[in-house]
Amino acid sequence: MPELPSVEIFKKYFDSTSLNKEIDNVEVQNPEILINTTPEFLNNKLEGHEFKGSWRYGKYLFIDLDNSYYLVLHFGMNGYLKYFQEDSSPYIRLQVEFTNGYKLGFDDIRKFGKAWLISDPIKFIQEKNLGPDALEINFKSFKTLFKKKTGQIKPILMNQNFIAGIGNLYADEILYQSRIHPLSKANKLDKAKLYKLFQEMQWVLNKAIEYQDKIDSLPSSFLLPHRNLNGKCPKGEALNIIKVGGRTTYFCPERQKLF
Repeated sequence: MPELPSVEIFKKYFDSTSLNKEIDNVEVQNPEILINTTPEFLNNKLEGHEFKGSWRYGKYLFIDLDNSYYLVLHFGMNGYLKYFQEDSSPYIRLQVEFTNGYKLGFDDIRKFGKAWLISDPIKFIQEKNLGPDALEINFKSFKTLFKKKTGQIKPILMNQNFIAGIGNLYADEILYQSRIHPLSKANKLDKAKLYKLFQEMQWVLNKAIEYQDKIDSLPSSFLLPHRNLNGKCPKGEALNIIKVGGRTTYFCPERQKLF
């Protein structure tokens, strides 16, 4: 599933290709991806208008229109954006056609992505009960989030209602860089460990964006390039694989000791 780094990269791609271009038409190949709107209403509100900006919150991309509406995209498991002229794909679920002859496609092979047309992004975030964005939060607020939290740290990090943007892969990486075992209880983390977790969370996510979220291109000191059944920890010891909160979890027992 695209996590915060992927969505930030999608945002930059969108900004570099699709801003300030008049929309000629909208085609919805799979209406089931639309939430609380219809293809007809979507086309009515987009045709003749332009995208003026975008911003990311957690795993959601908010796209500003020039008429006070916002197109919101969630990329599901495999979704991404594609700006093209002639080339196409059988997996484009939503397509915006511009008057310059180019198109912006929401490509999603597994059809888990979703799209909304809204007028109040703050209300949308509140209705989704999203926690603070993982790259926007400061340490004071981060520390406050952990008050009275007693569960295992990995599911907490992945809970979008707690903090928005982190999924299974980057939770493993953040915990590895923080030297924290994924089964550690949140209430066992002292201020120093919480600060380390906060620092590594933001460093890891920013590094992933810098490396275009390409796992194989990440530095060898990262866990993710080694995160496979036959992989070893960056320091050479054997990786452990367990289930945490129902999700497959990789960690390095010599570095991430349970306390």
